[in-house]
Amino acid sequence: MALAAAPAFAEDAKVHVQADVVLAEVAGNTVDPPSLKHMQDALGKKVHYGTLKRLSTEKLELTAKAHALKLPNGKEVALSLEQLKDDVATLRVRVPPSDTTYKLGHSGSLYVQAGPHQNGELWLVLAPAK
Repeated sequence: MALAAAPAFAEDAKVHVQADVVLAEVAGNTVDPPSLKHMQDALGKKVHYGTLKRLSTEKLELTAKAHALKLPNGKEVALSLEQLKDDVATLRVRVPPSDTTYKLGHSGSLYVQAGPHQNGELWLVLAPAK
């Protein structure tokens, strides 16, 4: 089970997530790894990215204390757990200049735009750790 059952605002509340940094480009026709096809389909309603390439992946244990994640474009993301209630985690994601909260359940992924990089856009993909 990816999300630990814990009281909502307890100091020891934690959630395990997988954080992937993905470079998305409109040009091209490459999805590496193929599991990013779900992301391509989900984002296709707004922008069709022909190329999606995972640059890094990391398993994180998020708590109320912010976890910093450095991106290849020089930005630093701060991730923290705001609340865990009914097996749904409320995550705070700060990618300067934005600071937003998202809900993450047992399935699905969150796609957070993380700014320009090379010839495309960086995306932070957050999902329950497997």
